[in-house]
Amino acid sequence: MRMLRILSLGAIAIAAAACSDDAGDAVSPTIPPLAFVRYINAVPDTLNTTVRWVDEVAYTPQTFINVAYRGMGQGNFQGLKAGSRRFKVFTADVVNFSVAGNTAVLVDTTITFEAGKYYTLLHHGYARAGSAPRQRIVVIEENIPTPGANIAVRAINAGMGLGAQDFYMLATTTTAIAGTPTVGALAEGARSTYTNVAPAAFAFRTAAPGTTTAVASGGAPAGLAAVAAAPGVVAADPVAGATIAGSVLTAIAFPASVVGSAAATAATPSVLFFVDKQPPRTTSP
Repeated sequence: MRMLRILSLGAIAIAAAACSDDAGDAVSPTIPPLAFVRYINAVPDTLNTTVRWVDEVAYTPQTFINVAYRGMGQGNFQGLKAGSRRFKVFTADVVNFSVAGNTAVLVDTTITFEAGKYYTLLHHGYARAGSAPRQRIVVIEENIPTPGANIAVRAINAGMGLGAQDFYMLATTTTAIAGTPTVGALAEGARSTYTNVAPAAFAFRTAAPGTTTAVASGGAPAGLAAVAAAPGVVAADPVAGATIAGSVLTAIAFPASVVGSAAATAATPSVLFFVDKQPPRTTSP
């Protein structure tokens, strides 16, 4: 028993030494320079999609899995080891769990990501043979503003086949289109600059330039104000939205999903909102 105890203590000592540096301090893993990426699925004629980084595992997002049409990979912007990074986008068949449905490669590409920068990977276009434009990754290097007491909002036209669209900021998704568009004649695949507006409930509706017939509509999420907390308790942070100062939002116009395809059902074109930046965090009382 005495010898076993001595051996056990020796093993503990060796393990402790392995977790310390020469100065006797605990060793922490070195985090490499990171970029921050998110993935949005704008492919309306195929299965859900999954992004796999095929060069490295560490410091690589593992949450862009089974992303439905008009959806975003879980977790919004995720840390990614900066540099030249290769990834593939696969179809994801979680209904029939077929081998073919989970191994078909839509994209195989290498992109250089700079440390400290934010990127949106917009997967845009059609997957079916003979359809145009062909699906591809559109890399958006973000320059996200800080709107202060306002909110900031921009538009992206991912509506293949809809042509250029005027984007109108209106009270609701049923408000008649009139006046000057907030964003005029935005071409397919293009994005606008950010516009600062006062916090308030609103919707975006689109129409072909020079017309007032709505093509796509969608309301911005309201967001949630910070929750007051009792003394000694940290207050809940605010949640981004149209009514919450400091929020930054992107409105994307999507086409309807292709009839008969495995894409998530979207019977008509629509506008969906994505959070680019949360409001400033609350502080402990």
